[in-house]
Amino acid sequence: MMRSFFFILLLSCMIACNSSNDNKAVVAKDSVVTQPKVDSEMHYVHSFVDTALENKITDKLMTLSFVKKSDKYIDSFSNHQHGIAFMVDRGGDSSDTEVTVEAGYNGADRFETYYHFFVNPKTLEVKVLDVINDKKLTVKEFMKTQQ
Repeated sequence: MMRSFFFILLLSCMIACNSSNDNKAVVAKDSVVTQPKVDSEMHYVHSFVDTALENKITDKLMTLSFVKKSDKYIDSFSNHQHGIAFMVDRGGDSSDTEVTVEAGYNGADRFETYYHFFVNPKTLEVKVLDVINDKKLTVKEFMKTQQ
């Protein structure tokens, strides 16, 4: 019994150790080499064309204390290279009365949204999206929830 077990073990080792050079396959190198494409602003769809209004909105948002705090935070971890960035969009419907603004860190790989604002373009009234409750809050209400 032990002898047959040893013989089967020896036989399976010999079969597993196939030292034949005939089975070597030649692997062809991949002929397609793709370079990563450089991302540019030209690839983004930006439908907000009123730059004067955009500047008024971003100036208004920069007066908010929590936006200033986030701006300093982004400036500190980016070695004073970046501050808070804004993505301003009119929205999908032309009858929309609010301009949507996302504020956050515009990194090399992605945009990290910190705040989602809704701004009335006529009165510059700002509302902040409470992500947890999915509600639009005034700035005062939002600041109360952050304490």
